[in-house]
Amino acid sequence: MRVSDRSASSAWGQAVCGFLGGAITSLAFPPVGFWYLAPLSGAVLTHASLHAATPRDALRAGLACGVGLYGCTLYWLFASIQPSHAPVLAYAAPALLILAFAMAPAMVAYFAAHARRAGAGPVVVAGLLVPGLWCVTEWLRHFSTVRFPWAHLGYTQVPDSPLATFAPLTGVLGIGYVVVLAGALLTAALSDRSRSARLRILALLSITAVSLVAGRLTTWTQPVGNPIRVALYQGAFPMSEKFDLDSVIAALEAYGTAVRDSTSTISILPETALPLREDQFPDGYLDTLHAAALHDGRDVLLSFFRNADATPGYYNSAHAIGVSGRQTRDKRVLVPFGEYVPAATWLRPLYERMAAVPLLDTLPGSFEQGGIILGGMRIALKLCFEDAFANLFRDEVAAARFLIVTANDSWTGSNVPMHQHLQIAQTRAAEAGKPLLRVANTGWSAHIAADGRVLAAAPVDQPAMLEVFVQPHEGVTPYIRHGDAIPLGIATLGVLVALLSTLHRSQIGLLAVAR
Repeated sequence: MRVSDRSASSAWGQAVCGFLGGAITSLAFPPVGFWYLAPLSGAVLTHASLHAATPRDALRAGLACGVGLYGCTLYWLFASIQPSHAPVLAYAAPALLILAFAMAPAMVAYFAAHARRAGAGPVVVAGLLVPGLWCVTEWLRHFSTVRFPWAHLGYTQVPDSPLATFAPLTGVLGIGYVVVLAGALLTAALSDRSRSARLRILALLSITAVSLVAGRLTTWTQPVGNPIRVALYQGAFPMSEKFDLDSVIAALEAYGTAVRDSTSTISILPETALPLREDQFPDGYLDTLHAAALHDGRDVLLSFFRNADATPGYYNSAHAIGVSGRQTRDKRVLVPFGEYVPAATWLRPLYERMAAVPLLDTLPGSFEQGGIILGGMRIALKLCFEDAFANLFRDEVAAARFLIVTANDSWTGSNVPMHQHLQIAQTRAAEAGKPLLRVANTGWSAHIAADGRVLAAAPVDQPAMLEVFVQPHEGVTPYIRHGDAIPLGIATLGVLVALLSTLHRSQIGLLAVAR
């Protein structure tokens, strides 16, 4: 076999290994949840960076890893497609999103391989470049008109992994950094067995271990006051039927009866539990619920669509009624292609042919809305997709006694999104060090402890009323105080140190050649 043939064979072999490594890593995400497989991603990318014949080969292996990882984690994006009218576009849209996700590990491997060829040692590549670049690329998913910060690797570690301890310190991005670092350092240890390399790897692992211990020994928030009784109502109206007239009538009756009969201090309904605009309700419906809550000294959190005041369209809103007064909070971060269509002039006609999604004229609410008061205390409220953005609305979380997430995770053809979204909520609780109540249309509705553990949950896809006693907390964790600046600062510093080290080694090599 010629050298070029062997090189091509090796490159494709690395790509196959990358795909398999990514696919296996996806098992760390719910519903499987083998969190200990997550470091494999860092191992695969580091191996490609260190051993690929060219940066282009490393890019190919990294892309294959990303396709395996995100294709297997986000395959549910294809579940609600109706391809009969536009089959190519129907399958191309989610495929392009997965491919865009996969470009991140491809770029990580490509630039790390370039640094390796420029003289960076295995420990520099594994300990600084690969985890640092991974962290930055995950952070970039929070931006653009189609931002979709789903499937961050750090989510896999909450709440069962020891690395979940980093949640209140560095947030999900920082946990992902450490996950990739662990796999990368293991690969570097196998690639470079010199004494100096082992010492550097030991130093990095020691710093991580000390940080882990310090995190476990530190309590950032404390219980305050008495537990408060809260009722979570899960109506279990499937998305495919939710907006049908019969289902709307059934929802009005079921939720209205539940609210009127409640004896809890706070009653919470899921996102858009009442799938109507405010001008479409039967006469007196909302006033009757408000009067009942006032009479019993309770608060109720409802959800329906609010008409915009000056522009066409409407808001997806939560509405508090009862003794704490009428309060409204509009959803601020909308789901692309679920609540609005980016570049609607060109894309909306095509999108409406391949997916039946109602109410695509939703407007984003103002970011300056603040928290709400329920049961005599301040609450941080996030409406469904907002919960995926950990860095947003941290001031509300800091001032809150506990967190509430209302969701509508019913996804035609797959329950996987609800499992993954539950883990996102668990991570938000662990980052804040405060309890979180999650109420979803079909599940999961759950009471989540301040460390991310699920204390109680309603069965999925079934009507349920879950009554819990939530213990308020006060205090602010480092992550809530500083946000993504902490993991991004660590990642950026590591990448800069790696680049300076590589540049220094390159200059020394050039001087040696010149002499």
